[in-house]
Amino acid sequence: MEKELIQKKLPELYASGTLGIAPGKLKGDVFVPQSKSAAHRALILAFLSGDIELARIDETHVSDDIKATKRALIKMGEAISKKSTPAGAFAAGLQNMLGEEPIEIDCKESGSTLRFLIPLAAVLGIPTKFVGYGRLPQRPIKEYEGVFAGSGADMIYLDETGLSLPLLIKGQMKAGEYSLPGNVSSQYISGLLMALSAADGASRLNLTTELESRPYVDMTCEVMRAFGVEVEEDSNGYALSGAVKPNRKEPFEVEADYSQAAFWLVARYLGSDIQLKNLPKSTAQGDRAIVDLLAGLSEAGKKSDMEGKKTVFEMDARDVPDLVPVFAIAAAATNCVTKIVHAERLRIKESDRIASTAAMLTELGIRNTITEDGLEIEGRSASVKDGKCFSGGTIDSCKDHRLVMASAVAAIAAEDTVRIKDPIAVEKSYPAFFEDYLNLGGSIYGINVG
Repeated sequence: MEKELIQKKLPELYASGTLGIAPGKLKGDVFVPQSKSAAHRALILAFLSGDIELARIDETHVSDDIKATKRALIKMGEAISKKSTPAGAFAAGLQNMLGEEPIEIDCKESGSTLRFLIPLAAVLGIPTKFVGYGRLPQRPIKEYEGVFAGSGADMIYLDETGLSLPLLIKGQMKAGEYSLPGNVSSQYISGLLMALSAADGASRLNLTTELESRPYVDMTCEVMRAFGVEVEEDSNGYALSGAVKPNRKEPFEVEADYSQAAFWLVARYLGSDIQLKNLPKSTAQGDRAIVDLLAGLSEAGKKSDMEGKKTVFEMDARDVPDLVPVFAIAAAATNCVTKIVHAERLRIKESDRIASTAAMLTELGIRNTITEDGLEIEGRSASVKDGKCFSGGTIDSCKDHRLVMASAVAAIAAEDTVRIKDPIAVEKSYPAFFEDYLNLGGSIYGINVG
């Protein structure tokens, strides 16, 4: 199909508020977009190295979240100077900013942008007002309050409740020793590590509880080291020597994203012949776990078939929360009972992803139960009704990009049309998703793929 036709038609269909997707398998090659998680980190470290363009970002299909981070960093750079010296570029002249009027940074709906840039503004001493929309103002940031106490920087809530955005950052956070729970969002830890790498002196981040979502922090450390930063992990947390500030001369190539590849891997699990052409074999991305999860799920389904009763497969979502919506589709198409556990933090994503994933499954004809920390899914064999294990239906995506894409994948094995509300939400992380879907032979009502 001509790319120009897709690019013309999709905005028209997005404007209608609902996409209708016909059942049918997909076939072909896909080049997965860059890792959103790695791109956020690369942009910040490139910025601190003195040249944001060191982070190689595919501008043809850049997501809304990455746009938000890049715009914010450019605005920060303009606020302090246009100096290009790689190491220590920001130290001179920062003190004279402390009494300046704050800049305003719109994080849009990006939790990563907000949580990464709050400590960065503090360490760099840039008075900053953070704003956002959608569910972002409700997403927690209070764990920074304890960190900021005595740091030299202040967090000032400007909303009526005193708990949310808009948020003002004033003062300047010094290098030093800070403490934070390890069982909160890893974005706090990553944000502090990256920001403190630019501080004047050694710093230490102590974790007061066991670290969760470790792969995301591992990725942060990996990107920091690629930009020359000395960061060491021990049993109690992380140490930054402060001897070398972020610096790099060669461009940093952002690898393909396993969290987005997961949608096509599940599509393949449902019987589509899809080849992923650019996935890294070695990566710090935690979402690479989708490969092993699908293999384990398949074995559970086979065991159920052999024993004549449904076995139980457990998915621990602690380190891979972004996989839950699409993995739930694979689980629903497998002859076993799947228990998704340790998924509590999904309640504060772009939607309450436990509730919205459950509602998606129910609309698709799949029995499921919301549990204290996740979901229990009663799968149906994909051999039911000529390979169809989902009904059609209308899915309320709750404007959540991962619900949109998971619902589209379900259409592969549906008995009837799957209609998805607010499909434009894919712009947040994977703007080309429906272009790729169509090019794989998918059928979206209103676009002729013949």
